[in-house]
Amino acid sequence: MWKKRILCLVLVVCAALAMTACKQKETFPTTPQQDQLTAEPQSEQNIFGDTPVPTEINWDDGSYNPAQEEGGDQEEVVDTNEATAAPTMKSEYAGATPVLIDPIDKPTPTPLPPLTFTYEKYEAKALGLTFEAPSGWLADDSQPDTYTLTNPNPGMDYAAQLSIRVVPVNKNYNKNELIKEVKGTLDTLASEGFKKFERSNTAGRKFMNTDAIYANYTATTKENVKISGRIIIACANKTLYILHVSCPQGYTKTYVDNVYDKFRHTVKTISK
Repeated sequence: MWKKRILCLVLVVCAALAMTACKQKETFPTTPQQDQLTAEPQSEQNIFGDTPVPTEINWDDGSYNPAQEEGGDQEEVVDTNEATAAPTMKSEYAGATPVLIDPIDKPTPTPLPPLTFTYEKYEAKALGLTFEAPSGWLADDSQPDTYTLTNPNPGMDYAAQLSIRVVPVNKNYNKNELIKEVKGTLDTLASEGFKKFERSNTAGRKFMNTDAIYANYTATTKENVKISGRIIIACANKTLYILHVSCPQGYTKTYVDNVYDKFRHTVKTISK
C-alpha cells in the first residue's frame, strides 16, 4: 500500500517538473522589440562615398566630359557628326535610360548657304587708295574722308559693308595711341543705338605695311538682327587708315577671310 502511494507521489512531482520546463521555453515579443519597429530612421548617407556630389554642372562651357562618369578608362571618340553621334557605352551601362546632354543633343542649326565672291578693282581717288573688293558692291564716296562699299544682295537681313577712312594727323602714332583710337571708334559705334554691343580685346597685325591694332565686335540691332565686324587702324606717314568691315553674324569668318583680308592684302596708295 505504501509503495503505491510513493509511486503516485513520484509521478505527480515528475508531471509538475515537466510543466515548469515547458513554460520556460515559451517566449513572447517584448517591449524593446516593439520599440525597435518604431525607432526614428537614421539620417541619409552619401552612397557615393566621402567625395561630395556636385549639385550643378555647366553643360555649355565645354569642360564636361560624359566619359568621366563611366570609370575613366574610356577613350574619347570624336565624331564628325557630333550632333547625332551616339556615345560609346560600357557593357555594364547597357540598357540604362539615356540622358540628354547639352550641347550634343541640341537640334543642329540650319546651315547658312555658302557665299562665293568674285573681285574687281576699286579706286578711292579722294583718299589716294586702290584695292580689290567683291564685284558689284555699291560705292559711296560722298564723304571726303571715307569710301564705303555696300553689298546690294536683297536676300540678306543685313547689308554687309566695307569702309575705309583716311585721317591726317600731326605725327605717327605709337601702339598705345592706336589702341586708344580703336577703342574710341568702338565707343562711337556702340553709341549708335544697338540693343546689344560686345567687343573683343585689341590685338596687333600688319596693315598698310606697318604695325596696326584691331578688335572685333558683335551687336544686335533694334530690329533684332545679329551682326559682327572688325576694325583695324594703322598710322603711316602721319595718316590714320581706319578699315571697318561689318556683316551678318553667321558669316563672320566668310567676310573676314574673303573681304577684310582681300582688302588688306591688295590695298595700295596712289596719287590723288
